[in-house]
Amino acid sequence: MPLLIKRIVLRLRVALVVGAWCALACATVGCTIARYYSGAPLRAEPTSLVAGQSTKHDVLQLFGPPTQIMHQTDGEAFVYTYEQYNYSSFHLQDPITGINWFTYSRELGNRDRLLVLFDFTGVVRSVAIDHQVAQMPVL
Repeated sequence: MPLLIKRIVLRLRVALVVGAWCALACATVGCTIARYYSGAPLRAEPTSLVAGQSTKHDVLQLFGPPTQIMHQTDGEAFVYTYEQYNYSSFHLQDPITGINWFTYSRELGNRDRLLVLFDFTGVVRSVAIDHQVAQMPVL
């Protein structure tokens, strides 16, 4: 009987030590996912604007208020910006020594930017688009 009790106590101690070590190991694993979106997606296609014909009123109806308005010597410019920034990381660290075993991180950032130039009468002079958001892969 005493031998059986010693075996049970030994197994309990081993299980307790292994469990405590696993708990410490789990406490040193970290995962982070972050998403930052700024602005709003473009509400219309920039190709619907016609240089020399479309007006500020047309632009505001199609795209809403701009992110930025710039006053220039030969007119004004409306800038529409939509930015996406995604970040993820995984971190594994030794629970006793604090040594970093493994770190993986990934950052992705894209933006859509529409620039509409107006003359002094409020008619669209030119339109430029930099479209990248559709190219953003999933994390």
